[in-house]
Amino acid sequence: MPRFVRVLLVVLAPCLLILLVALLPARAADIPEAHKPDPKTVQKHDEGYRYTQAGWVVLHIEGDPYPRGYQHGKLLSAEIAKYIVTLGRERNTKDPTEGWRTVRTLTDALFLRKLDKEFLAEMKGIADGAADAGATVGDRKVDLLDIAAINVWQEIDTLESALAATPTGVEKLKLTAPVQPKKDHCSAFVATGPATADGNIILGHITMFGLHFGPHVNFWIDCKPTKGHRFAMQGFPGAVWSSQDYYMNADGILLCETTIDQTPFDPTGEPLTTRSRKAIQYSSSIDDVVKYLSQNNNGLYSNEWLIADTKTNEIAMYELGTKKSKLWRSSKNEWFAGTKGFYWGCNNAKDLDVRLEATPLNEKAPEKQGWEPDNRDKAWLKFYEKQNGKIDVDSAKAVFALEELALPHSLDAKFTTTKLAKDLASYALYGPPTGKEWKPNAEDNQNHPGIKSLISHPWTVLTINAPAGAVAREAKDTKKPEKVPTIPTPWKIPETPGPRR
Repeated sequence: MPRFVRVLLVVLAPCLLILLVALLPARAADIPEAHKPDPKTVQKHDEGYRYTQAGWVVLHIEGDPYPRGYQHGKLLSAEIAKYIVTLGRERNTKDPTEGWRTVRTLTDALFLRKLDKEFLAEMKGIADGAADAGATVGDRKVDLLDIAAINVWQEIDTLESALAATPTGVEKLKLTAPVQPKKDHCSAFVATGPATADGNIILGHITMFGLHFGPHVNFWIDCKPTKGHRFAMQGFPGAVWSSQDYYMNADGILLCETTIDQTPFDPTGEPLTTRSRKAIQYSSSIDDVVKYLSQNNNGLYSNEWLIADTKTNEIAMYELGTKKSKLWRSSKNEWFAGTKGFYWGCNNAKDLDVRLEATPLNEKAPEKQGWEPDNRDKAWLKFYEKQNGKIDVDSAKAVFALEELALPHSLDAKFTTTKLAKDLASYALYGPPTGKEWKPNAEDNQNHPGIKSLISHPWTVLTINAPAGAVAREAKDTKKPEKVPTIPTPWKIPETPGPRR
C-alpha cells in the first residue's frame, strides 16, 4: 500500500468512525432500564410477537401482506372481537348487531373496492388469523369485511359531515338537517431548528375521543414489510393504518395529524385508510408524503398533517381538504403566526380555502371566515413564546400535561425526537396526560355496559426492540394456513346470513 494512502487512512479513520457511529440507529441499550418490558408478557406467532408495557400493547409483525396480517390477527384476536362490539354500539347503542350490520354494508358499498390491494391482502390475513384464533361476531367467525370495516370506520364517522358539504344540485331545497358539531379531536406539534434546544426535531400528539375507545387505542404496531420501509405507529386491534394518526418510518419520516372541519366526499377516490398507509410505508421525503396523501383523495376524515424528515431536519404542515390544500415548509421559511421552527394543530384549519371548502352547503357562511385562534391555539402560541429555542423532552412532557391542551377527553400523549426516531422509538403515556382519572358518566355506563375508568400510566419509551431473554408463549391455536388464499379483484363478500332483528 503506498505511503500516502496509509497516511490518508490514519488521518481519516477518526472522522469515519464518528460518521459511522452517528449513522447507526439507537439500540436497546440506549433505552432506560425502567422502560424495558416484562419478558413474561411476550406471546409469538411465526415472526410476529406481542407484549405489554406501561398500559400499551406492543405488536411486531413482518413479511408479505397476508402472512404479516395473519400474525396480527392471531396475536390480537380477542382485542379485535371486542373492538367490533364497541363500534357496533357506537353506531347503534340499542341494537349493536344491527349497528354493525350497517357499518359492514356501508363499507362494502363505498370503500371495499377502493382500498389498495396490498392492504386488502393484509386485512384478509388479519381476518383469517383472528378467526383461526377464535374471534367471532355473534355466532360467526370474523371475516374480511369486518376487518375492512374497522379500518374505514373513521371515514364512515365523517360521512354525514362530508355529505353536508358535498354539492347535490338541489341545495336550495335544504333536504338535509344541519350537522351537529363534534368534540375536539387531538392536539399536536412539530418543532425543529431554531425552536428546539438541540436544533433537531421533536414531534408529538395527543389522541382525543370517547372513554369507550380507551381500551382500543393503546396499540404500538411495529411492521417490517417485505416491500417499503419498516415503520411504527399507534393503532388499534386489526389496524393497517394508525387512524389516531401517529407514525414514523425507518427512513426518517415522522407523521401525525389533527382533524379539521370535514370537506366534501368524492366517492371515486381512495380511502385515507390506504393512502396514509402508503404515505408511511413508501415515503422517503416530505414530497412523497404529500403525494401519497393527496393522490386520488376521497376527502373523508379531513386533516391537518404535521410531517418531519429527520434526514434533512425539515418539517412541514399540510392541510388537506378534498380539492383544496395548503402546504407550509420550513425549508421555504413558511411559518404561520410567526412561529419560526414550530407548527401545531388543534382542529382549527388555518388556510381560508380549506376552511371554506368545509362549509355545509345548507348553512349560511360565517361572517368571519378567516382563521381566529381558539383556546388551544392560544395555549400553543403561549408555549412557543415561552419555550422558543428551548423545546426538548422535558418541555414536551410538560406541555402535554396542560389542561388547556390535554382536554378532559384525552386518551394518551406521545412524542419522538430525532435520536429516538432512528430506533423507531417514542416516549408515550397511556391514559389522561393530566394525571387525572377519567371516570365514566351515566351516558357512558348506559351505552357501553362494563365500561371502566381510565387512569394515567407513567411515561415510557416504546421501541421496536424485542425484550431481551423473553420466553415467548405461542398464541392460541397456532396452526398455520396451508396456503395463502388467492385474492380475487374485486372481492365478492356476501352479507352475513340470518334474519334481521
